[in-house]
Amino acid sequence: MHMDKIMILTTSKFERLVKNRVAQEMMVQNVSLEKDLAQKQADITYLQNQINPHFLYNTLECIRGQALNEGMDDLADTVKALALFFRYNISVKGTVVSFEEELKNLENYISIQQYRFKNKFTMHVDIEPEEKKQILACRLPKLCLQPLVENAILHAFNEITTGGRVTLKAFCTDGNLSIVVADNGSGMSPEQLKKLDASIHAEHVEEGKEHGIGLHNVHRRIQLLFGKEYGLSVKSFSGIGTFVEVFLPMRTEPFDEE
Repeated sequence: MHMDKIMILTTSKFERLVKNRVAQEMMVQNVSLEKDLAQKQADITYLQNQINPHFLYNTLECIRGQALNEGMDDLADTVKALALFFRYNISVKGTVVSFEEELKNLENYISIQQYRFKNKFTMHVDIEPEEKKQILACRLPKLCLQPLVENAILHAFNEITTGGRVTLKAFCTDGNLSIVVADNGSGMSPEQLKKLDASIHAEHVEEGKEHGIGLHNVHRRIQLLFGKEYGLSVKSFSGIGTFVEVFLPMRTEPFDEE
C-alpha cells in the first residue's frame, strides 16, 4: 500500500515535469517563430521601401528624355518598355489578369530583351482572328507568360548568336484555352526533360535551382486557381526545340482576387 502511494506520487510528479517541459519548449518555439515572422516582415518592409514607384518611373522618364535628345530612339523605347514592365510587376493589382494584359507585359519584356541581345531572337504571336477577342478576355494568373519566354531566351538560345525564334500560339479547345510557347533552340535530352518535368510537378523546388523554378511557380498557381486538371506540360527534342503548353479553362469573368 505504501509503495503504491509512492508510485502514484512519483508518476504524478513525472507528469507535471513533462507538462512543464513541454510548455517551456512551446514558449521557446513560439518566441522563435515570432522572431522569424518579425524579421521576415522587416525584410518585406525594407524591400518595399526600396522601391518607390514614383521615383522609379520619374527616373526612367528622365533617362528616356535624355536618350531622345541624344537621338538614341532604340534606348528610349527600351526605357519606356522597362518602365511599363516595372509598373505592371509592382502594381497593387490582383493576382488574376486578362490574357491581353499579360500579352502587353510580355511584349514589353521582349522589347527589353531584344535590346539586350540585339538580333539573337525574334518573337511571334499566333492567335486565330475569330478566337482573338475571346482569348484576349480570358483570365489567367498574373506573370504566367513571361517566365515561359524567359526560360527559352536564357536556356534554349544560350549557344546561338542569331536566328532564335519564340512562337506563342493560343487557341480554344473544348471550352479550355491552350497557350503553347515554342522555341527553335537546342532542346533537351530525355534525361534533362525528365528532370525538368519532375521539378515542375514537385511539391517544392529547391532554392538555387533556377532552371524550372519559374515554370513550377506558374504550374502551381494555375492548379491552385483552377484545379489539378490544369497546368503546364513540356515537350522537348534535342536539336529541335522545346514546347511548353499552358492549359487553362476558358474563363472570362473576373475573380475575387482582382
